[in-house]
Amino acid sequence: MRIRFLLPLLLLPVLAAPAFAQSPQAPEPTEEELRLAQQRGEAWQAYALRVARLLGRSDGARDLALATLLEATARPAEGEGIAPAGAEARRWREAATTKGAGDTLTQQLLLAAGLAGGDEAAALAAARRWQSLEPGNLAPRVLQGLGPEALLEAAGQSSRNAPDPYPLQRWVAGVLRRHAPSAAEWAAFGEGPRPSAEANAAAWAASLQALLVPDYREVLEACTGRQLGLAGRPEACRHLSELLLARPQTVLDERIGLSMARALTRSAAERAPLDARRRGVDWRQEQMAERAGREDAGDAEAFAHALADASIDTEDALVRRLLSEARLAQDPPAGWAAPWQRPRR
Repeated sequence: MRIRFLLPLLLLPVLAAPAFAQSPQAPEPTEEELRLAQQRGEAWQAYALRVARLLGRSDGARDLALATLLEATARPAEGEGIAPAGAEARRWREAATTKGAGDTLTQQLLLAAGLAGGDEAAALAAARRWQSLEPGNLAPRVLQGLGPEALLEAAGQSSRNAPDPYPLQRWVAGVLRRHAPSAAEWAAFGEGPRPSAEANAAAWAASLQALLVPDYREVLEACTGRQLGLAGRPEACRHLSELLLARPQTVLDERIGLSMARALTRSAAERAPLDARRRGVDWRQEQMAERAGREDAGDAEAFAHALADASIDTEDALVRRLLSEARLAQDPPAGWAAPWQRPRR
């Protein structure tokens, strides 16, 4: 099993849309390919529902919240959206909400469930409960669908940005490890050789965490373009960039923070340390891509092993660990040019 778990790839819609626009169109799938894809999708849905119903028997708030999330990811499309939750899933959500009122991780799971199921009201309610538990944390505010002005105001009221993705992933992986797919279920997925229970659980946990990736596009535009000329905007954007860069837990937050901070610079001297930091981030992503391309990379097993280490609490630490284990350099050589430093073709 070879996974591509690099969260920075989620930045591509923001930072590389023109490149996608210029890419050749993929060929239309054949009817047979569509049929097989549908079968694989249905197999994943059946597995997710099986695990959800097992977790739904629990009295634990987190188990019930994870059951709610898994059910939401397994729901079929309905019209232009997603089919609504059934009575069983609604009971899980209500019980998790009540039992886990004081638990941040439960609220993160319920937030992800709301997003996965297209239930904006449920997602917003969970995000606000998370916010009430951590009032100085910007992370739950970023996931409330705020416009750029409201988000900048929220940042002004925040003292830190801590989405805490790895405690959540680590807990989810620990639960899913006990519910690995059977041989028959894995064969129905059509995913190649069956991985270990640990690798499957870690990869699945990472995919669920991806639901909580914020959309920074509007506020990035507000903090890097002409809108910087608005009264008070530079100060608001500077504070937001400082929150994102103070100790970023994801590469996405670090990249966005660097873009905002760079837009506020007035000289090459001010830009130099930001560019050096950005080069390091870009280098490590290229090295990770090289690692993923190796036939013997063992992506899933290495990721599972690193995720299990509670000392790893940022994506940068995770990436550095994986590069170190692969004997790949973590920092760029002096002559290396980052993608944005290379001549345009």
